[in-house]
Amino acid sequence: MEIKYNHIFDATAIAEAIKAGKITPLEAVQATIDAIKNNNEKLNAVVHLYEEEALEKAKNLKDFSAPFAGVPILLKDAGQDYEGKPSTAASPLLKNNIANITDNYVQKILDAGFIIVGHTNVPEFALLYITDGGIYGPTANPVNVNYNAGGSSGGAAAAVQSGMVPIAAASDGGGSIRIPASFSGLVGLKPTRGRTASGPGSWRSWGGASINFAITSTIRDTWNMLKILQTDKIEAIPFLLQNLNDEDLEREYTELKYIKFAYTTKSFVGSEVSDEAIKAVLDTVKFLRKQGFTVEEVNPEVDGMSYLAGYFTMNAAEQRKSFIAIEEALGRPIKRGEVGDDAFALGKLGEKVLAWEYSSIFDSWDKLTDVFSNLYKEYPVLIQPSTARPAPGIDEYTLKIDKLSDYEEFDSMTKDELLSLILETYYPGTEYSPFAFIHNLTGQPALSLPLHTTENGLPLGVMFTTNKGREDRLLAIGKYFEENNRFKYY
Repeated sequence: MEIKYNHIFDATAIAEAIKAGKITPLEAVQATIDAIKNNNEKLNAVVHLYEEEALEKAKNLKDFSAPFAGVPILLKDAGQDYEGKPSTAASPLLKNNIANITDNYVQKILDAGFIIVGHTNVPEFALLYITDGGIYGPTANPVNVNYNAGGSSGGAAAAVQSGMVPIAAASDGGGSIRIPASFSGLVGLKPTRGRTASGPGSWRSWGGASINFAITSTIRDTWNMLKILQTDKIEAIPFLLQNLNDEDLEREYTELKYIKFAYTTKSFVGSEVSDEAIKAVLDTVKFLRKQGFTVEEVNPEVDGMSYLAGYFTMNAAEQRKSFIAIEEALGRPIKRGEVGDDAFALGKLGEKVLAWEYSSIFDSWDKLTDVFSNLYKEYPVLIQPSTARPAPGIDEYTLKIDKLSDYEEFDSMTKDELLSLILETYYPGTEYSPFAFIHNLTGQPALSLPLHTTENGLPLGVMFTTNKGREDRLLAIGKYFEENNRFKYY
């Protein structure tokens, strides 16, 4: 039978077909390899392909007891190490780097029966809201190749939307699952902090702001992936959660009628929100009200720019930590020009961040969590645009890189001067996504659903957030929209 991955023939359907003997793992993996070869030249989604190894594993697979036995998947080339395979983070400095461990998250994927076929494209060090700027160049959006797929999990989103794979591994440290899901018309869940396995490469990625998960085309794939990736063991340190099960999802779905929704279209950083993004939310509100739900407008008091400053200060310290490890391996300091100027400037700022400042950032995150936890007591779910605009053009670089090139060196700049420069440099990307990063700081789950198409045919997602540990509630909502034919398919 012909295999074409989409929202009908998703990862769950492929797994069921393999178990039923309707298709073989070899056919499933070959379909992925063929789709990559047919589409990757125009999309630039996959940067490392493990064709021979994947085909050999598929051919020799005899045990189909694992939930996703024989289903092909792609990893993200940032923070998802697979021993013996490239681990470059799209940086010229790491272009020849080979992983010497398999991350616990990746091992979970292997244990679930998936066959890893390759790694997908990212911006350098996964720092941008688009996929561009690294050694591999931009990733085009399969919906319209004149636009970017988003970032930093842009390669993953492009691979799923184009039908290369039914599901792709991704991660989200400031919107990096939800942004490409919004731009590409897919389902993007950022789980609760601590939901999925971390380590041994990094236990507390970006101070706990970043988490590994996946980009999918269906709610059932998202739910089934969550069940196999969640952990209540040491791999979740330091943020252990109670595992979710099918009964939790069924209960939340049954009790949806009691949920009181809140919504806002106001940017947390005071930036402009497009008419299309506002319409996406208001159309969602209109639908829910028509279905009998209570939906009320709110305006959470959040000083987004202050939190953004703290977020990039954290990024800077984390970037410096990464650079120290690289410098130890090289036996010398990293030179300007060996990495992008934005990453280099972040590293320089990281040298100036004091321990008490770094610690106080997490205090502010906890205070922010309290703000939203109180909101969720009255309104268990908050609705916002996933992104403030649809995808930028493929040649539109959402980074003021020219501001950085104006400075011959960064060492003489004060900490405040460097932070101001970095905020200005990254602000064009923040204007596209002024909502998502806040929920990385609180650690609360957030789900982008493909609920809107703009006048020029581009996807734009709507985001739902709730309290910690309640991904089942978000996915029950996603299931409701999906079953009521509200998803937009491309």
